[in-house]
Formats: sequence, structure tokens, C-alpha cells
Amino acid sequence: MIVMAMMTMTSPIFLSIDAGTEGVRVGLIDSQGHLLAHTTRPYATYFPQPGWAEQQPDDWWSALVEALRECVLSAPAIAQQIAGICFDATTCTLLALDAAGSPIRPALMWMDVRAAAQAQRIHATQHPVLQYSPSGLAAEWMVCKALWLREHEPQTYARTRHLIEFTDWLAYKLTGRLVLNLNTATQRWHYNSREWRWPTDLFAALGMPDLVEKFPSEIVPLGAPLGGLLPEVAQAIGLPALAGVPVFEGAGDAFIALPGMNVTQPGAIGLITGSSNVMCGFFERELHLPGLFGGFPDAIMPGLWLLEAGQVSTGSVLAWFGHNFARELPSDLAYKILDAEAAQVPMGAEGVIALEHFQGNRTPYTDSRSRGAVWGLSLASTRGHVFRALMEGIAYGTRQILEIMQQAGGVPHVILACGGATRSATFMQLYADICGLPLSVLTVPDAPLLGGAIAAAVGAGVYPNMTNAAQAMTQVAVTYDPDMAQHAQSQTYFAQYKATYGCLRPLLHGR
Repeated sequence: MIVMAMMTMTSPIFLSIDAGTEGVRVGLIDSQGHLLAHTTRPYATYFPQPGWAEQQPDDWWSALVEALRECVLSAPAIAQQIAGICFDATTCTLLALDAAGSPIRPALMWMDVRAAAQAQRIHATQHPVLQYSPSGLAAEWMVCKALWLREHEPQTYARTRHLIEFTDWLAYKLTGRLVLNLNTATQRWHYNSREWRWPTDLFAALGMPDLVEKFPSEIVPLGAPLGGLLPEVAQAIGLPALAGVPVFEGAGDAFIALPGMNVTQPGAIGLITGSSNVMCGFFERELHLPGLFGGFPDAIMPGLWLLEAGQVSTGSVLAWFGHNFARELPSDLAYKILDAEAAQVPMGAEGVIALEHFQGNRTPYTDSRSRGAVWGLSLASTRGHVFRALMEGIAYGTRQILEIMQQAGGVPHVILACGGATRSATFMQLYADICGLPLSVLTVPDAPLLGGAIAAAVGAGVYPNMTNAAQAMTQVAVTYDPDMAQHAQSQTYFAQYKATYGCLRPLLHGR
């Protein structure tokens, strides 16, 4: 828990909820973007089979109530000034509800790629809506998972009255309204926001003519009012006075993070780090490029097209390494020690190359069957070499995406980063060196949390639009300038990284 003193007692306060992969974060943020208090509560992820990942909605709710209670009761005077609430959650985390609004089964997590075969079949249809994913359809996305449910759990599919995302579940639990958020529907559900329609012919061709009937009928943009906080929720968190406080529509965690990093206009790239990485930039014209997702119209910023790319396994790969190969290290110091060991290894990890595709590849290959690899090991290789190679592999994957984005003509002048990886100065400098661009980290590293407060501030009328709010509520903490000598040295290893997937793909697809 952090409670900060810097605030004006008359300043409106915004309550923001960020439901990530490993847990939920709750924060109280003022209209200048100061994080006044925050709390985190974890929940578990279950892996029933390789490539599968599930979470329990009951775990989400108990964690959220505990986090809300601790956060608001730690600073009750601040909490009394809450003028709005907003939220975000992981995207492609799909939840099936029955007619009573209760979950039928565990949620299929974003990282769940069990629908890889369905994704291939859907992409083979070459339906026009697939222009948003020209290199292949990610098994993470809604239609793939819905088709898997229909084919492998037909009773679940038949009982499903409402098919929603984690973000939509938060809206339902906080306000009682069942809606879809426009951000996720546009970017993950093939919804055409310009024409206000679904690709019903595609759904019918896949044997799901009733799929749209399972969707909530309302689709709501980021920051739009949903209603007041339910009295029973206010009572559960111990502050009944919060009942009726306005709740504003949220978005996916990686995308609400963009205003939280002051990425609202063309010219900057947002790098959202965590268990996975997401990279996004805004463009003024429609673009559909192989190796990227998008362009998605109005997904976050009205009038702009969002280009998206990402890496499925980034922070989760480093966590895997720590859990399995650094167990003897104190848990509170483990990553600092691993960082220090990696910092002693030169660029290129003395020939050790890592491919970070532990749960597949999102972009540029959109290959759910790809897997991770480490090669070039020798008897001189240490734990530091491998950890360094994993960090470099993640940064090489980011650079590969950046090169494709640059083909769109929008050459960025800076990368703005947020998330857990920003705690490592070694890793951030490595990103800057490998990508050859300045990388700035914001004072509030949890950009989704700040993005939610920005959306709530606009919804509450404190600022006229997202761009003005983002400029007023974000500040850069530190900028890592690239060492261009290190950038040049990385070229050979970057080429070897890119060649690795091509060499392994026939083996991985032949299993």
C-alpha cells in the first residue's frame, strides 16, 4: 500500500481498477495524475493442459473486493472525494454466463491458445473482416474460442446466454449492466465500429448463426457513463457513501494504458510490458499490414486508426526462468540479482540466442503453435548468460515489430513504456540499445491504472478530451537514450534471432 500526501483536498479523485493477468490493482488518483493510494491482490491461473490457461471469476471478485476495501479504507478522507470510477482487464479473456448472469465454466484466459486449429480454419475462409489480421488469426481472439466451445463443449455453448470479456464482467459486477466495451469488440471480436455491424455471415459459415444472440446488445465506448456503483458493492468494500458514484466504461488493459502513457496521437509508440508485451501506435489513415493487427478505427481515440502488435510471452518467460532456475534466491531480491548477473554479460550473450515464443507468437507470425527455444549454449554459459539472452530475445521481438510499424510511414521518435519490466533499468537500457530509440518511463508505471483515471476524468467533465487529460495527468520519470555502438553490435544477433523461427517452424508444425 502506498499513500501519498500531495493532493488538494478539493481536487476530484478517481478510482481506477486494473485487472491484469496475475492480479488486480486498485488506485486512487487525483486530477493531476498523482497516485495517492494503491493496493494489489493476486489471483491464480490454472493450466489444465499445455497451451491452456484459465481463471476463476470467483477469485477475481474476492481479490477485487479485498483490494477495494483496503485501498479506500486506508484513505477514507480521500475516498470521500471520488468523482468517478473506471476499469480495465485483460483482453481475450472470455467468460460464458448463463441466463442468471452466473459463470458456467472457468474463464478462458487471453494466453489460452487451445483454439489454434479453429484459428487456422477461420483464417482459411479469407473473409473480408480478416483484413485486421492479415498474417493469421490469433487463437486468443473471441471467435476462435467461441468455436472451440461449440465444438468441444457443446453443452456449455448451448447454455451460454451471455458471452462477454473480463472487462465487461467488471462493468456488470459494478453497475449491473451487461454491455460490451467498444475497444475489445473492435479489436478482438471483429466488430465493425464504422458500420455498426457484426460479420454474421462468417459466424453462420462457422456453424454459429446464433453467436450474436449471445452478445449483450449494447456496445459502449471508452469513458461513456454506465451508471452508479451498486449499493451492495459499496457496502462490501466498507464505504456505503460510494453507492451511486458514476462508473465509466473501460477497455482492455493494454489499450487503456495508451492515454496513461500520453500516447493519444501519431508519432509515439506505446510499449506495454507485463506477462506479455503489447505495442501500439495511432495513425490518421486506414492501414492493414502483414505482421500487425489493425488498423482498428476509433478503438481508443475517435477518428484515429490503431495499429497493434504484441508478444505473447515476455515477462512470463522471465518469471518462468526465475521460478525454475533461481529458486534459492530470496524472493524479494531474485530479479535484482538476475538483473545484475545479466548486466555482466556483453551484448549477444556470448552467442546464446533465445526465442521468446513460449506460448506461441502473436506478431509478426501469428503462430499459436510456435514455442520457445534457447540455443548457442556452451559449458561456459552461466545463469546470467541465459537470463541475458531471454531479455535480449524479448527486445529483439520488439525491434522486429517496430521495423514493420516503420514501414507504415509512421517513424516514431520515442518509445513510451509502462509495466513491470520498467522496474529494471538494465532491461530498459537493453530495449533502447537494441531498438535504437529513446525509451521513456512514466512516473506512474501502472499506465492502465492511470489510463482508467484519465478516462474517468474525461467522463466526469474535468477535461474536455483524452488528449488534454493525458497531457495534464502524465509525467516522464526517466528516459533511456540508446547507445548506438551497442545497437550496431546487436545487429548480428538480431539477424540470428529472426532466423531461429524459420529454422524451427517445420519442426514445431510437424509434431
